[in-house]
Amino acid sequence: MGKIFRFIGVVGFFVCLILMYTTDLGERGLRKHDADFQMLDTSFHYTADDVGEAFETLGEEGIATYHKFWILDFVFIACFLIAMLSITNKVAKSGWIRNILILLLMARAGFDVVENSLLIYLSNTYSVRHDGLATMCSWFTTSKFIALYIWMLGIAVMYACSIVKRKRSRRNHQEEE
Repeated sequence: MGKIFRFIGVVGFFVCLILMYTTDLGERGLRKHDADFQMLDTSFHYTADDVGEAFETLGEEGIATYHKFWILDFVFIACFLIAMLSITNKVAKSGWIRNILILLLMARAGFDVVENSLLIYLSNTYSVRHDGLATMCSWFTTSKFIALYIWMLGIAVMYACSIVKRKRSRRNHQEEE
């Protein structure tokens, strides 16, 4: 992965986070429509009732704001994927473990895209309840988090193993001298 590509991904990740949490394009804008609004895609799991209640409370203007957020979130997903790939390539040296970690982060991004797409569809038709789709959407959200947590655990284990390897290598090198 090229340095410029990694740089754009990592910088884009942080820019998206800033926009999502400090501007009207994100959570702050949504809270103008509902002061207690909780982002659906940041919950580990939610119900069809939660989806319906969120859209009902936001109303048409709030849903339009949520659509802007989701557009930004698609950019975030791409940038986060690049950042995660960069971390994986730095930390995971073993081929098969690295491939599993890459599969996990690709799955995380895929679950996030499906989740956003379903939420957009549900928000566009919010006067009609689609409880099955809302429940499915929540399971994609849960799967996204599970993939992320397993990836994070894998990265932590790989990093810890590399530290142990370096210490053993230094100790062996010192013993040889």
